[in-house]
Amino acid sequence: MNSNATAAGKGNSGRVVSIDILRGLAIFGMILCANIGWDSELPAWMFHAQVPPPDYVFRPDVAGITWVDLVFPFFLFSMGAAFPFALHKRLSSGQPVGKVILGLAKRWAILAAFAVVLGNGYHARSSEANKFLVYLFLLLSWCGMFLSLARFKFKNEKMNHIANICGVVLIVGLGFMMQHALGVPVSKSHSDIIIMVLAYVAFFGGLIWIATRKSLMWRWIVFLMIGAVKGITSYAPEFFSFLPSPDSLGLGWIFSWKFLQYLMIAIAGSMVGDMILKRKDETADEPKSGKDVWLASLAIATVVFQLWGLFTRHVTADLVVSAISGIAFISLTFRNKALWSDIISMGYLLMIAGIVFDPIDGGITKDHCNLSYLLTTGGMAAITTGFLIFTEMRFGVRGRLLSECGQNPMIAYTFTNFVTNPVLYGVGALTLIDKWAVGSPFMGIVRGLFVTGIMIAATIFFTRKKIFWRS
Repeated sequence: MNSNATAAGKGNSGRVVSIDILRGLAIFGMILCANIGWDSELPAWMFHAQVPPPDYVFRPDVAGITWVDLVFPFFLFSMGAAFPFALHKRLSSGQPVGKVILGLAKRWAILAAFAVVLGNGYHARSSEANKFLVYLFLLLSWCGMFLSLARFKFKNEKMNHIANICGVVLIVGLGFMMQHALGVPVSKSHSDIIIMVLAYVAFFGGLIWIATRKSLMWRWIVFLMIGAVKGITSYAPEFFSFLPSPDSLGLGWIFSWKFLQYLMIAIAGSMVGDMILKRKDETADEPKSGKDVWLASLAIATVVFQLWGLFTRHVTADLVVSAISGIAFISLTFRNKALWSDIISMGYLLMIAGIVFDPIDGGITKDHCNLSYLLTTGGMAAITTGFLIFTEMRFGVRGRLLSECGQNPMIAYTFTNFVTNPVLYGVGALTLIDKWAVGSPFMGIVRGLFVTGIMIAATIFFTRKKIFWRS
């Protein structure tokens, strides 16, 4: 069977389409939720559950999640699902384990430095200097990141290195501009927390995959151990008081023990990635049943139902419906042994476990992250991945736009804040749109879709030009 018909949804490039689509969905949601009109009187479920309108003040006591709270775990899950493909390829090509681990360390260093650059770039927006100077700084910052992180296709490899070095030099020069022209001090403590978490998840998640690549049982044990530590620290934080505090070691600006809790979602993703990798030759012409469409639809509908049940706090009804849906799905697909249904079954188990922990944790919350959140959203991501694989296998749905966006996540992540917004605010376009969006839910959504659409178009442009950032 050719590569276009594999159960894993692999395209001609060898990439796993479903994982790219999931990552693309996460990026789409990430940019959309950050750019909708916050003064547009949109409902609370359009924002993080713990940052509700109308004042958008962080309230850690508010339990529940919205679709916005799925963005980060979906991205983490897709990162974990990519571990087996990237690392297996390197190991099977004959690279020593030590060299592969060195590559993971290099990736951590790049992402950590990237997080600090981004954090300082965001902080520069607080400058009281001329706004056009600030906008110019942001645009040049993106150019510096582009040059330093892009993988160029110059025939002469030295030219690639020269371009990367020029980017680093430009970023250093912009640090002086930020300090002296914008009047904003450069600080290592200013970092993008999302990218910093991803840096550690990428490093330790990769190490865990390497150590357990021959035994999923051991990976489950690691998963349960992290979950146990998370549970213990939630109720008895002093239990691990013997561990050194990063702040006491002068590392608080770059590390927190809490970063490692998100490994649970990435490890779950890596298990799904292994399932896809090991069954990549599974034929798409396996016996098809009409009930499969209904079962796949039931699974994804249950994911949507979580958002209603957990946001409105109908947790008992949510658990009952999810349990009935899960039992029905697993019972009717038990003999099927299809890749997509096995992934969804695993997702059901994680998601239902997360709902059970909701009352134990005092209600599911993204911030501060609790065990219910990690299990529930990890399960929802697995079910969504299985559904995407099913739609690709059965109906040939390849989600090209989202897939191409998902292949270039760092360009997508930075383009809006460092290019789109400075340009559109510089020419006055977004200022005008912001005025239209005040008090108008429709225009608030239009604003978000407009800015997000620009990001998608730009990211796809670079993807089709085969220009990717090291991430």
